[in-house]
Amino acid sequence: MLVLDEKSIKNARITIILLTVNILIYFLFNLGLGDEWIIFFSQINENIIQGEIWRLFTAMFFHADPMHLFNNMLFLFLFGVALESNYKKIEFTAIYFLSGLVGNIFSLIFLPIDVISLGASGCIFGLVGASIMSYISYDKSALLIGLVYLGLFLIQSMGEGINTIAHLGGGIVGLLVGYFYNRKKSVLYDYD
Repeated sequence: MLVLDEKSIKNARITIILLTVNILIYFLFNLGLGDEWIIFFSQINENIIQGEIWRLFTAMFFHADPMHLFNNMLFLFLFGVALESNYKKIEFTAIYFLSGLVGNIFSLIFLPIDVISLGASGCIFGLVGASIMSYISYDKSALLIGLVYLGLFLIQSMGEGINTIAHLGGGIVGLLVGYFYNRKKSVLYDYD
């Protein structure tokens, strides 16, 4: 079951590390080093096509402004803490980074060459998708509700300057990996 309590918070070491790294990077780069360094680590599709593939990974740790950081870290905390207790640490980490990476690859494929993108929201949508699959593993009738919730969450994230494509890619990965991990668990514990 997905729970957000004191015990879950204490055991959410990966989530706390990710929160800390994102916040430290924000303050170091946004308040210390400046915009040129943020751009250097952001996803710029044209640069990636020219060989700077590392941007697909580094862009996950950079945020444009305080509200961007706050929203992403709030949802990372809420979904990360609740989800991390349901998965092995390596599985949770894989969901987070695969979701972000695939979200950024979706952006590379489906967005114009001159787009600049940054943020952890592809990762976080992956956590949302995996959370839905974890919840469904306890209540199979919740599939439709979970997909509607993910759809509404996705629609709310649409707007100018928001990379909905990365959100969609991350959410799909979260759903698929969450399904795979929860199916594996149910096979291991199914004695019928």
